[in-house]
Amino acid sequence: MKFRLILLFYLALTVSLHAQKVGLVLSGGGARGMAHIGAIRALEESGIPIDYIAGTSAGAIVGCMYALGYSPHEMDSIVRTDDFYNWANGIIDENYFYYYRKNPENASWVNLKFSLDSLLQTSLPTNLVSSVPYDFALLEQTAAASAATRYDFDSLFVPFRCVAADIENKQTIIFREGDLGQAVRASSAYPFYFRPMVFQNKILYDGGLYNNFPADVMLEDFQPDIIIGVNASGKITPTTEGNIISQIRAMMTTPTEFSVICENGILVEAKTDEFGLFDFSDLPSIIQEGYRATMEKIDTIRFNVHRRINADQVHRQRKVFRSRFPEVVINNVSIDGVNSKQSEYVHRILKAGSQPIPLSRLKASYFQLVSDPNIRAIQPKLMFDPSTGMFDLNVRIQQERDLITQFGGLLSSRPISEVFAGLTYNIWSRRAWSFNTNFYFGKLYTSGQARIRMDAPFRKPFFLEADATLNQYDFFRSSNAFFSDQKPAYILASDYFFGLHGGIPARNKGKIVASAGYVRIADNYYQTQNFLQKDTADKTILKGFTGALTFERSTLNRKQFANQGTFLQLRIRGVDLEEDTKPGSTSASRTIEHDHHQWLQAKLTYENYYKRRGRLRLGFYSEVAATNQTFFNNYTATILNTPSFEPVLETQTLFLPAYRAQFFGGAGLRNVIMLRNNLELRIDGYVFQPYQELIRTDDLKTRFGEPLAKRYFLGSGGLVLHSPIGPISLAVNYYDQREENLSLLFHVGFLLFHASALD
Repeated sequence: MKFRLILLFYLALTVSLHAQKVGLVLSGGGARGMAHIGAIRALEESGIPIDYIAGTSAGAIVGCMYALGYSPHEMDSIVRTDDFYNWANGIIDENYFYYYRKNPENASWVNLKFSLDSLLQTSLPTNLVSSVPYDFALLEQTAAASAATRYDFDSLFVPFRCVAADIENKQTIIFREGDLGQAVRASSAYPFYFRPMVFQNKILYDGGLYNNFPADVMLEDFQPDIIIGVNASGKITPTTEGNIISQIRAMMTTPTEFSVICENGILVEAKTDEFGLFDFSDLPSIIQEGYRATMEKIDTIRFNVHRRINADQVHRQRKVFRSRFPEVVINNVSIDGVNSKQSEYVHRILKAGSQPIPLSRLKASYFQLVSDPNIRAIQPKLMFDPSTGMFDLNVRIQQERDLITQFGGLLSSRPISEVFAGLTYNIWSRRAWSFNTNFYFGKLYTSGQARIRMDAPFRKPFFLEADATLNQYDFFRSSNAFFSDQKPAYILASDYFFGLHGGIPARNKGKIVASAGYVRIADNYYQTQNFLQKDTADKTILKGFTGALTFERSTLNRKQFANQGTFLQLRIRGVDLEEDTKPGSTSASRTIEHDHHQWLQAKLTYENYYKRRGRLRLGFYSEVAATNQTFFNNYTATILNTPSFEPVLETQTLFLPAYRAQFFGGAGLRNVIMLRNNLELRIDGYVFQPYQELIRTDDLKTRFGEPLAKRYFLGSGGLVLHSPIGPISLAVNYYDQREENLSLLFHVGFLLFHASALD
């Protein structure tokens, strides 16, 4: 009898132990939340089962990966990739960077967007980084699993929950079913970092605003015997008077108590304070900290969790689960948020037709759509149709405001400061129209431009553009005051261009553009430095026609001071101009000269940053130029209109005859050392090799020097801080064989100009 009682007790205990269920709760924490991967690895290595999983924000991301059937090793591998780094930082992979629709760069700091129907209704940025690559990655990673589990989170590899914040109704939204990707996207929509998620007409933000540790959700939904909680959120930045983000966060956030509300709960505290909230550059160390913190508690966990899992069995279960995933093939595409004509425009870009298309093939077209300036935001969703065995894609589009104002410029230690202002009006129907005008005002540079562009999204897309541009460079002004009377300029170079352009994409990273137009160049100059204010300058006027064919390809990540990507431009230009030169009071000649010039010129520019990550970014820059341009009436007129080598930023503001030639090659290294995420030390060095330098003769004419007789060096070194309004730079520049070969330049903002008429 006693033996039977012992046997029954043993059997009851065995059943109880086998029935023991473990729930894992993962906190938010941004980049710090990747410590959860290390925690899961520690649990699996120790044979600890995970029967349920719930997470917020970064915890939702890691929890989702585990629920999709990824092993800790696979999760670790995923977050170490460039792809994951790009998703987290809003960087579109250069393979899907659509350069063709990119507008010309300008010196703007701030873009304010208005609706023409209501000029008082402005649109300010709601996010620091683009969520586009992250949105599509979630679509790719979760669509098949959602279909295989019929959109039931309890049917995933591990039953899963995540939470988001409904800020209008001040409540937590718990996701138990539906589109898994959208649920995780909503849970991780950190305010002002990513755009919020629109779900069932609700604006959802990061779940950590109201519940950064959903242990209550775990207990209520699953009622596990044991809850293991991992807190990787780190310390919250104190609310300070000067930090508006911290103030808004304090107003929006409900404090979270990190406790496992269960009799047998165990809390793992990962020490992640030293890691930045959005610093994804050192994820291996963060993951290792999660592993270390969990192993520190593993004896306590083992004591409370009596069940053990077999690694081989779990591997087989993962393989069976993922084998149920269907191939993601798009059957139908629906568009929301735009009118019928705009919807037709979108369908043409997506190339959605009568034939089903795999998601992998649709990807390039999707990112082409994202690059369209008429689209402010895009939210994709895939739904599986059991009747066809394929997916239907719904694209919810938020249209960009049609009126955009831009303000910016440059503040500099030299008298080259300038103010920039621009205005753009967009019309979007079956075709896209853009009307743009902008102006630069400064002592060195004054310019105005008006452009009209039409984009046609046909099977072979193209654009047509008309523009009018006026540029004026006033070199060698002596005053440092921004507004003051000046002595007569040593050189005043002006050009006018009225052009027509047509272009087509060259795959996704490039474009081919044909241009033709009327040119008028007016150069006023003294041919001696010994001039008086009463003297009159020589004047050369060139007018006629030019045409060019340009191939351009770019994946550079910034409009100035790039540190990753490539740029390639090949331009061939033909020129037919009439020259009229009127000598001034300091000229040796008194005769008005007239001449006719025709020439061809070609220029190749190549820039490449070879290493995309890490503290050291190695870059290379080169230019090759050749022209059969004939000499103008005098040396100064000739050199002013001769191709120049300007790799250092400051060289665009200086007249440097030594770095101009009709045939030349120039190349150098651009070394970027990342001191912090937004602070760089840049060290550049270049060599300029003219085939024959242009020499000024005693009678102020021009002649060629001996082939390869001279070469020149130039370089730059300094710090660049990438601020919200643009770069802040302090640089020392070196120019070989110049009377003052060192210069110091400090500036805030972008040193950018319109292209010149013969560029």
